[in-house]
Amino acid sequence: MIRNENFLLQEVAGSQVLVPVGKAVEEFAGMLTLNSSGVYLWNALETEQTLASLAEVLLAHYEVTCEQASVDAEKFIAKLRSVGAVKE
Repeated sequence: MIRNENFLLQEVAGSQVLVPVGKAVEEFAGMLTLNSSGVYLWNALETEQTLASLAEVLLAHYEVTCEQASVDAEKFIAKLRSVGAVKE
């Protein structure tokens, strides 16, 4: 999977948010706030990734277990899929 180019990471009022642009606005007219781990994962999605590789991104930056990294990566991708922010 890879990030949808119709979503941009922007700083808004001190928070990092994904903002839809172009055609994405028709499907999701809101913003998605990302925490620091979400920003790392979003940046990793600049290139093709799998759930396993995203879990590795979390393991490289945070002191979490493999299991927790996998769960967190899955939840993050599920949220991105729900708003159309990733391409399969």
